[in-house]
Amino acid sequence: KGGGVGLLVREEIIVMERTDISLEDVESVWVELRNTKGQKTLVGVVYRPPNSISEVGDGIEQEISNACDKGKTVIMGDFNLHMDWANQIGRDTKEEDFLECMRD
Repeated sequence: KGGGVGLLVREEIIVMERTDISLEDVESVWVELRNTKGQKTLVGVVYRPPNSISEVGDGIEQEISNACDKGKTVIMGDFNLHMDWANQIGRDTKEEDFLECMRD
């Protein structure tokens, strides 16, 4: 693994780490945030190392799928995919697979 990921949250926001979403081979952190009205949002921060093996990409896609199944979700991070984000076009199968996962 690389250097890891982090997420800073204001003190007044209730935070619960969601280790049930994280997979062992993926550098990520997932938390559930609750505002003062009790509304929940799942937030994930993910890092995909450059030139990583396809299993890492598969793991990231699985985490995203697991998280999105649980409700309102925000995903951010460094995916090291250098595609045409504006037109949602990948340069290779790895990037196309990731875009498909995000569309789902």
